[in-house]
Amino acid sequence: MTSTSAVRPLTGKHLVAGRWLPANGNQFESHNPAHWDEVIGVFPNAGAAEADLAVAAARDAYPAWRRTSRIRRAELFDNLAQIVKREQDRLAELMARECGKVISECKAEVIEGLHMIQYVFGTGRMPMGDVLSSEIPEKDAFMRRKPWGVVAVITPWNFPFAVPLWMLGPSLLEGMFFLQAATTSVIAFNSSRPSIMTATSLV
Repeated sequence: MTSTSAVRPLTGKHLVAGRWLPANGNQFESHNPAHWDEVIGVFPNAGAAEADLAVAAARDAYPAWRRTSRIRRAELFDNLAQIVKREQDRLAELMARECGKVISECKAEVIEGLHMIQYVFGTGRMPMGDVLSSEIPEKDAFMRRKPWGVVAVITPWNFPFAVPLWMLGPSLLEGMFFLQAATTSVIAFNSSRPSIMTATSLV
């Protein structure tokens, strides 16, 4: 892998209700664990106020998303698959710089995430339910799956691309709304948030 020491650090922002929030001055740095003096990104910390704002925005958007056709929701994942195919090398390199995995494993994780996106797209045209035997001949019994609402997930630092997609894909396809946060573990490389860049590159 070529040296990336000259790469300019990224600047992150919170995305809420389709708009990027201005920085509040409370920020943290994400470092390359292989070259600790390299800052690969600067990101804003979020507190209770930002979390409440994100939850409120998700709840406001949920009714319209729930009413969207399941097939239409799946088609958006096909769009995402094309983007990931185009950007897979860049995503793998970013992941290697951020969480310290070797580049071959990072490439494999991007492909694993891509496969999940493709799976979600494929299942969009195969709605799942069950027709059950009824004890009353004049009645039909069936089971229909409906979305619950807003889903919040905290994902681990060591699989920053694939694991969010395992959660995000089925949740969004089935009409739920999704809030994601990167882990805040201090175990990984003594960094407070080692995988936030790769996770937010999904946006």
